[in-house]
Amino acid sequence: MELREPKNPEDGDPEEDTATALQRLVELTATRVTPVRNLRVQYRLIRELGSGSYGRVLLARPRQGGSAVALKLLRRDSVLKSTFLREFCVGRCVSSHPGLLQTLAGPLQTPRHFAFAQEYAPYGDLSGMLQEQGLPELLVKRVMAQLAGALDFLHSRGLVHADVKPDNVLVFDPVCSRVALGDLGLTRPEGSATPAPPGPLPSAPPELCLLLPPDTLPLRPAMDSWGLGVLLFCTATACFPWDVALASDPEFEAFAGWMTTRPQPLRPPPPWDQFAPPALALLQGLLDLDPETRSPPLAVLDFLGDDWGIERNREGSGGWGVTSSEDGEEEEEQEASLEEWTEEEEEDDKDGRRMGTDRGSP
Repeated sequence: MELREPKNPEDGDPEEDTATALQRLVELTATRVTPVRNLRVQYRLIRELGSGSYGRVLLARPRQGGSAVALKLLRRDSVLKSTFLREFCVGRCVSSHPGLLQTLAGPLQTPRHFAFAQEYAPYGDLSGMLQEQGLPELLVKRVMAQLAGALDFLHSRGLVHADVKPDNVLVFDPVCSRVALGDLGLTRPEGSATPAPPGPLPSAPPELCLLLPPDTLPLRPAMDSWGLGVLLFCTATACFPWDVALASDPEFEAFAGWMTTRPQPLRPPPPWDQFAPPALALLQGLLDLDPETRSPPLAVLDFLGDDWGIERNREGSGGWGVTSSEDGEEEEEQEASLEEWTEEEEEDDKDGRRMGTDRGSP
């Protein structure tokens, strides 16, 4: 089943169609989630790749053989089953695009977690490449071109990612020949009600930052364009342009003042003055303060042949502190470090059977 906008106006509202198709997928998939007493039944767990308030991501290898995968776990006491299924279904629907992280078949649930597998990116996320300095111009353009295509693909299917940031860009090789946008946990059909961020978020557009609970905004592709513009700045400079897109932030206030002054000053304020005019024009389009006139992601393609003025314009492959994490020699030792956690899963399973209940169900 494919999520897409209707071809003709008489087919109905595109947002409603996408939402309806996604809901139907969620309902169908709910009957196909495989319960297991422990993840070790199907996977050899190697080590943790990341963690957050809702769960964690583990490097794992299927017991039946095959390549390593990233196993995403969501805590059943923190995440509704419908939320887990929506993220899984969206991932499966858009996995055909190389710029989006592939979600693999076979959703699981243990006594404590929901889980599904995704392809493993051995070079981690983009933030790991930006610890000390921005990327060379060639790599910045590679990243931007791939993400622009991925976002356009999502938008053409009536979906908005809503969380474009370096942490969610996965890297498959040291020169960014392939990167993929991951973490579809906030991805929703276009038009979905969107609340204000829970706290200051440098990648959030000003129209969201200005919201006060319980107000919401309809989710629009322009929000992803803004995130892409912030990400361009990050990849070139290794830092965010501001802490929050509000007038109370002096960095954002300086940028907004330059954007709205007419006639516009020839030179932008620091640090924007480090970019060449073509890159500035691209950034101005993606970071247009008015979401109605903000450039779509594919605007990136119009500027790839221009000089962006990014310093450190080199093509080396090893200077950003990123190495592949795929090391088979360490697997046995790393797997042992997960013993205590998986034993907790087994104990929960035993307790659940003794009590005659499936603990943690939403």
